Amino acid sequence: MSRTINRYLYAIRTLKERYLCVRAVDVAHYLGFSKASVSIALRQMREQGLLSVEADGNILLTELGITCSGRLDNRVRFFHRLLSEAGVEPSQALQDAISFSWEMSEAAFETFQRLHSDSSGEAV
Repeated sequence: MSRTINRYLYAIRTLKERYLCVRAVDVAHYLGFSKASVSIALRQMREQGLLSVEADGNILLTELGITCSGRLDNRVRFFHRLLSEAGVEPSQALQDAISFSWEMSEAAFETFQRLHSDSSGEAV
């Protein structure tokens, strides 16, 4: 999954947790992108089977979109916890965790998770 798609998935998931209805303009405001850019990305995500858009503009994640955004959310929580435990100020830890989560490949994340599990003795 590309960094751009990850950003959109995270934004939609976060907005869906806060509001009943999420439209392209809400995603644009959240990410600080133009509505035109968001519309293009949403069309691509729809073509990839990650979401659907209702007649009123409400964005719905498909099962695939929910699965992918859930994996991304798990990454954010993992890095947020690690950074917070390391003493990073909570809001900065969250910003950095989000950034790491968007950028990192699944293989790199799994390797990092295993490394942390091996060094801490925790099952992750």
